[in-house]
Amino acid sequence: MAAGGKISGKGPELLKLGSGQARPGLPLNLIVQGKKQAYSGPPDVRSLLEAQGENSAYVNIRINGQIMVRRDFENISLCEGDRVDFLYFMGGGNV
Repeated sequence: MAAGGKISGKGPELLKLGSGQARPGLPLNLIVQGKKQAYSGPPDVRSLLEAQGENSAYVNIRINGQIMVRRDFENISLCEGDRVDFLYFMGGGNV
């Protein structure tokens, strides 16, 4: 792993957040919305959102307790054992 927590290699560098190991070719065991899930897609946040049928324009992500910046979703790498939560912010209405 390169300095700064980034995984170097072909294509854009991915920011690795979790303490788990990357496992090329094997599904990642994640906790998504509190439920264990084996995820076999590309290991970036934007791909996980698409696989879950979520629109990245309307959801924020928290990984292992840390809120992610939406513009970085495709550059944030998921790791074995990561806890991923989708956060929806609602507005409007009168009190």
